[in-house]
Amino acid sequence: MRDRNTIPLTSLIVLALIPAVLLGGVWGLAEANEPPATTTTTTTLPPPPVDEMTTDLLSLRRHPTPIAEAVAEVETAAAIDAASGGLVSTVRSDGVCLNMRRGDEIIIGDTDILDEDGVALAPLVPASNMKLLVAAVALDELGADHTFRTELRSVPPVGGVVTGDVYVIGGGDPVLVTADFVDPKTHPAVNTTTLDAVVDQLVAAGITRIDGDIVGDGSRYDDEFRVDSWGDGITFDDAGPYDALLVNDGMIGNGNFAIVPAQSAANEVERLLEARGIDVVGSARQAPTPDDASLSTLALVESEPLTEVLVELLHTSDNNTAELLLKEIGYSARGEGTRVAGAEVVRERLGAWGIPMPQGVIVDGSGLSRDNRLSCDTLASVLAVTPVADDLAGLLPVAGRDGTLADQLIGTPAEGELRAKTGTLTDVKALTGVMDGADGEPVEFSIVLNVEGANDPAVYTPYWAAVIDLIAQYPIVVEPDPDRFAPR
Repeated sequence: MRDRNTIPLTSLIVLALIPAVLLGGVWGLAEANEPPATTTTTTTLPPPPVDEMTTDLLSLRRHPTPIAEAVAEVETAAAIDAASGGLVSTVRSDGVCLNMRRGDEIIIGDTDILDEDGVALAPLVPASNMKLLVAAVALDELGADHTFRTELRSVPPVGGVVTGDVYVIGGGDPVLVTADFVDPKTHPAVNTTTLDAVVDQLVAAGITRIDGDIVGDGSRYDDEFRVDSWGDGITFDDAGPYDALLVNDGMIGNGNFAIVPAQSAANEVERLLEARGIDVVGSARQAPTPDDASLSTLALVESEPLTEVLVELLHTSDNNTAELLLKEIGYSARGEGTRVAGAEVVRERLGAWGIPMPQGVIVDGSGLSRDNRLSCDTLASVLAVTPVADDLAGLLPVAGRDGTLADQLIGTPAEGELRAKTGTLTDVKALTGVMDGADGEPVEFSIVLNVEGANDPAVYTPYWAAVIDLIAQYPIVVEPDPDRFAPR
C-alpha cells in the first residue's frame, strides 16, 4: 500500500518551473517599458515630373539622326532656293537648266528633274558652250604644246629659182592670217599666225623666181566646208567656208568669201610673193601635194601653242577655230580629218572621263547647229572633273575684263572673279564657268536658257545675277539637329 504523503516526480518538476516562468515574465515586462533606440533616416524626393513618353517603341523617332539629316538636306535646298530668288524651282520648268557643283559634290543638279510623266527632261541647245567640250578634248588629245604647221614644199631651188610648183600645205591652223588683214568681227582673232613669215623665208633664201604654180593643199581634212544643219540663218560672216588650209578666215575682200579655202590661200601666197619681188611664172590653184620624194621643205611657219589658240577660241568664240579643232581631233585620234570623226572622239573621251551625257547630241564644234543637245550637268562637269579642268578654266575670259565677258557682270560679285564661256543664238543663252564661293573654294556651274527672247539681256541677266549671288554666298548649309526629332 502506497504512502499517501508521497508526492509524484512530475509534480515536483512543475513546481520547480513556476518561479522560472514568473521571473521571465517580469524581465520581459521591464524590457518592454524601456524607450526604443534612436535612429536617423534620409528622405529622397522623387524626380520632377516629365512629359509622358508617347513615342512608340518601333518609331523611327527613336533613331533621330537619319531623320535630322534628311530634313537638313531638304531645308538646305530650300535655303539655297530662297537665296537664289526661287531660281532652283524654275530649273527645267521653262526650258532652263542649271547645274552647280564643287568637283564631285552636286549642289544643284539638272538631270534629276523629271517631267510630269516621270521622265528625265531632254538636254538643251548649248550654243557656243559646245566649244568647251572641243577645247577640253583638244587639250587632252593634242597636248598643250601642240602647234599647227603651214609648210611650203618644192624641189630644191637652184640659183634662186624653183623649177616647179610650190605647194602650200595646210596643217589646220585656224588663225593663219596675212599681216595686212583687218578682222571685221566684233571680237577679232588674237594669237594669230602670220603667213608672211613663210614668204619672208623665201626672200631670205635668195629665191627670185618660181617656174611653176602656187598650189594650195587642204587635203589634211575632208571637203566639208560648212555644216548643213546650220541652215540659212548662219552665213559666212558667222563661220565657213573652212579647211585645213585657211587664210584670213577665207575672206577675199569687200565682204566676200572664197568658196574653196585652199584656192584663196594659194592666191594670198602668190600675192605676197609678187609683192616682195619674187616672180611667179605660173598661177594659183588648189590640189593635194603629190607623193614625190623630190619635194622638200622650202619654208614653214608654226602657230603659237595650242593653249594660246584655245585662248583665241574661248575669248572670241571663234566658230571657224572650233570647227577646225574638231576635225584635228578626228585626224589625230583616228586619222580622219572629219567633223563626224571628231565628234565621235569627243563623245568617247567624255565617256572615258565619266562625264554624263544623257541624250546628248554633238553635231559640230562651234555650237551653231540647233541640233546639238547638252545638259548643264555635262557642261559643268567638263570644268569640274576632267583631267584638264584646271587648265581649261585658266583659259576662259574673266567677267568685266576680257573677251566676250569684257562688258558683262560689271559691278557684281563676278567682276574680276568669274571665268566663263558664253553662248548665244536666237532664243538661246548659256553661261558655263567657275567662281569661288564665300569660303574661297571654287564652284563650277552651268546655266542654259532655251526660252523665247533668251538672248535678250532683259531675259537672261536676272538668271545670271541669281546664280552669281548664290555662288557668292555659298556654302549655304542647314546643319542636322537630331534633338528636334528625338523621342518625347
